Parts: sequence; C-alpha cells; structure tokens
Amino acid sequence: MITISVPAKIHLLGEHSVVYGKPALLAAVDKRILITIAPSKIKSIRGVDGYSVKIDELLQILETEIKKRFKFEKNEQYSISIKSDIPIGSGLGSSAAISAGLTAALLTFFQIKWDKKIIFDLAYAGEKYFHGNPSGGDLATVIEGGFLWFRKEFEFLKTFSTPSFKPHENIKQFILINSGKSEESTKEMVEKVAKLKIAFPDKVQSLFNSQEELTKQMTVALKDGDEDSLMESIRLGEKNLEELGVVGIKARSIIKQIEKIGGVAKISGGGGVKNGSGMLLAYHKSPEVLDQFFLQSNLENSKIRFEEDGLRKE
Repeated sequence: MITISVPAKIHLLGEHSVVYGKPALLAAVDKRILITIAPSKIKSIRGVDGYSVKIDELLQILETEIKKRFKFEKNEQYSISIKSDIPIGSGLGSSAAISAGLTAALLTFFQIKWDKKIIFDLAYAGEKYFHGNPSGGDLATVIEGGFLWFRKEFEFLKTFSTPSFKPHENIKQFILINSGKSEESTKEMVEKVAKLKIAFPDKVQSLFNSQEELTKQMTVALKDGDEDSLMESIRLGEKNLEELGVVGIKARSIIKQIEKIGGVAKISGGGGVKNGSGMLLAYHKSPEVLDQFFLQSNLENSKIRFEEDGLRKE
C-alpha cells in the first residue's frame, strides 16, 4: 500500500494574468489530499464525489503519459482511495493536488523512479484535462510547497522558483473566507478572460501589466513586513480581477464589508460570477477586528498556515 500526500495552494496574486506569461505568487497551505494505491484484482476508485471530472478518465490520461514516457506496457490492476480536506471548486487547487498525487501514486506503484520535475511534466496533462489552458502555477506549488514565484513564458517553458523567504514577523494572520463554491469551472473562467482579451486587448493587457507590478509589490511587502504595501497590493489586485469579470456579486459584497472595517480581501483562484467565487483571501492589521466581524456575519472562515512541504510520500 502506497500513500501520497499533497497540499492545497492559494494564489496570493497573479491569477489569470499568469496564463499569459505574467508572474504569480502562490503558496501551499495546510489542507491536504491523501491518495492511497494498492494492488487489486479489479480496478476501483473511492472518494471521488464532487469532482467536476471523471477520475477514471484522468487516470487513463496519466497512465497513457507514463507509458509513453517510460515505454511501460504492464497493465496491473489497482485500487485507489482518495481522502481530502481541500474544498472542491474553491480556488485552493484541488485539481492540481489530485493530478499530482495520482501521478506520484501511479509511478510509485509501477516502481518507476521519479522526481518533482517528472511529476510536474506528467501531471500537467491532467491539469490540461481539467482547465484546458492552465498556467502550471497551481501544479508547481502543490508539488514544491512553500512560497512559489511562477511564470509561464511559453507553453513549452514554465519557470518557477521557491523564494528564499518566509513572511516577515510583522505580517499577521491571513484568513480564508468561503464566498461559496463557484458554479463555473476554472476552465470556464479562463475562457471568459480569453474572450474579454480578444474583445478588449488593450484594456486587458493594461490590467495584466498592473497585476505584474502588484505581484512584485506584494512579494517585497511580505519579505519586508510592509503591511500598508501588502494591503494595497491585495486591494488593487482585487479591483483588477473585478475588471476582468471573474468576481461575482456575492464575493464583491463580502470584500466591500471587509474594506469598510479597515481590511482587504480578494479572490484566490479562478473566481466565479454566477454564485460563489470560491475562497477569499483576507488580511487586517488587527485580526481581532476580523474575528468580531465573523461572529456577527456568520461567514465560514479559517486561519491559514502556510505549508512548507509539498507533495510527499507518507
């Protein structure tokens, strides 16, 4: 029996613009998915309720990629069990985590040596199945862990590095707020932005350029402990995402309430407009103010602990 553990991720800033070659800052967080694989007479999969894709089809794609790369022809049967505390459709990278986890589980089961680069290359095919035109940033983050500066230069060239810093001690607790599961898939939201870019190329490019500068600003602010600069990057980054049309009315209402009490918040993934927009990333210089707000509003929320470990074999 083999068990692979993979963390969730959050987009601190750079979602959507990262698809078009702009940088993104992401981080792994302390929600994980566990994938267990074992020999079996009949192939079986458990724990897949709620996923927007068929896990058996994803497994077939990954097996095909593995066999093609390693000239592997065995057809051994296995059972897979998935246990996850990563909410689906929330912008926390559940699809990236399951694609990476299944890839590592299959390679280990087939007794094929692997490293993180191999997992990324193979699991990227799974991400394309989920999202159509993914940046690869989610996948890189759940595999590497920690903080990640990611840039997709071309489809065949994706560069990422783990910044050698942790948030400065002046930086206080980040909070996740559940604005509701997005009715749209990440793929649909990426396609929505692509259509906007075709219709208004100059406007969208200007928003992407702004996100690049704000992502750099946020990275420096986290390193230096500059709360004012950090909060400005979150607030303005969210405004840009709203201009891209990926933030729904419900999420915008919550964000405005957070801003009225002196905090900031933004979506932390692909977003959504029909209903919920997934998890919101919130920050306040006085966390107790947010605590009081949550008591009064009954909004589902949780404190973030950044996760240093990425994908690992348990």
